[in-house]
Amino acid sequence: MKKVIVYFIIYILGLMVQFGWAKYFSPYGISPNFLLVCLIFVGLMRGSFEGEILGFAWGISWDALSTEMFGSHAFLFMCLGYFSGLLYRKWNESKIFAQMLLAGAASVLFIIGMKGIYAIFGANEYIFSLNYITNLQPVYNIMLAPIVFWAGKRLIFLLD
Repeated sequence: MKKVIVYFIIYILGLMVQFGWAKYFSPYGISPNFLLVCLIFVGLMRGSFEGEILGFAWGISWDALSTEMFGSHAFLFMCLGYFSGLLYRKWNESKIFAQMLLAGAASVLFIIGMKGIYAIFGANEYIFSLNYITNLQPVYNIMLAPIVFWAGKRLIFLLD
């Protein structure tokens, strides 16, 4: 039961930071994908199952709160949570370079995935476009990764 409460707190905190940051702290419209970086952290620290479940929960919440194609974030976050969880105990998550590399790779894969989903399913809908915001978001995520990993380790230590 305690584990469920911990994940619920992480879920709520993630949503609050993602949508609060995007609304109030996004210079020139550029904001990090905080949930993506947190998802990579959870997958690396807890494994595939937790990464997949939390990724789906965050993704479906994002889809419900946005006007983008419903299910796109849920699918991509679930896949990224699962694949980052496959690196559980195989990747040295304490190294800053490894954190930044994984956050950058996940950000690029997320953008490619969104572009692919919109190319396949969004023929007559809003087209996911590559612009300065989507091109600079991986850089923002890379800079955010060490902070999220540091804070996440402290939060999990306190809650466990």
